Amino acid sequence: MAERGRPAARRARDAFEEALEIEPTLWEARYNLGVLSRREGELTNAATAFEASRALAPNSSDVLRALAEVRWALGEHDEATSLLTSYVGDHADDVPARVSLATMLREQRNYDGALSQAREVLVRDPRNVAALAEVGRVYRAREQYDVAELVFRKALDLGESAALHNDLGLLELARGDTQAAFEQFRAAIALDAAFAPAHINQGAVLLRAGDYPGAEAEYRAVLEHDAENLDARVCLGAALRGRGEHRAARREYEAVLEAQPNHTAAMFNLGVLLAEFLDDRAGALERFRRYLELAPGGAPEREMAERYVRDIGGELAPRPPEAS
Repeated sequence: MAERGRPAARRARDAFEEALEIEPTLWEARYNLGVLSRREGELTNAATAFEASRALAPNSSDVLRALAEVRWALGEHDEATSLLTSYVGDHADDVPARVSLATMLREQRNYDGALSQAREVLVRDPRNVAALAEVGRVYRAREQYDVAELVFRKALDLGESAALHNDLGLLELARGDTQAAFEQFRAAIALDAAFAPAHINQGAVLLRAGDYPGAEAEYRAVLEHDAENLDARVCLGAALRGRGEHRAARREYEAVLEAQPNHTAAMFNLGVLLAEFLDDRAGALERFRRYLELAPGGAPEREMAERYVRDIGGELAPRPPEAS
């Protein structure tokens, strides 16, 4: 399926580029080129395309949000939130932009700012499930679990969804109730068998419990619906490594890096596999060095990668600043 998809994407790219040769001011074509680049993991190219589209259509909410999201994915968090903050200042009633801003502020741990944006949405649209979900996620992050549950269940009353059951599952995990979390993840999957986050979260719990076959089944369920889900393939590699299938795990990591050469999670996990299980210290050193070039200063695996480099006998490059 993935092989068939690549020519289709190539044809689409050719069509959009041909359209721009005919009409260079066609902002929709530049936007669609950005979408294709984003899907292919070419974040810098995506940002360039979205910037060009925005110059032609400065009032397009879709373009603005796409640009902010790719800036965020590049680690330019302040730039992403600044783009959205400026935009909603001029477009106060743009609900999707405010929801996106609330999400980014929450992920920056600016919980008051996130709540403010979500509440502005709810003033305009009291039944907006996405805004309610953001409110619940803020309370979950603040460990106010009872309030978070009330908000999530209010959102469920407005419309049941796999995402909300997944949120409740994460809430139960935070409370330490693994069984209740499983029930919520199972409910999410029952509503939408292709909902990847619930499968991946369920798989993560099984990995921690040492149930590698169970975790593998969850990740394969994701790939059955979306063969190009790179995060699921990285997770599958971890499950295969746990089962002792080290060469199969290596194939998964290398396939991810072939599709997206700067995928830091695949790079780090491949380094661990090479160092600990395949006795390829030189190969591991190469992967860890590359990981350290790409990962932001606050990445949780940086310290372990640096320790591997020191233990193998390599030199460390200066650590980049942490993303704010």
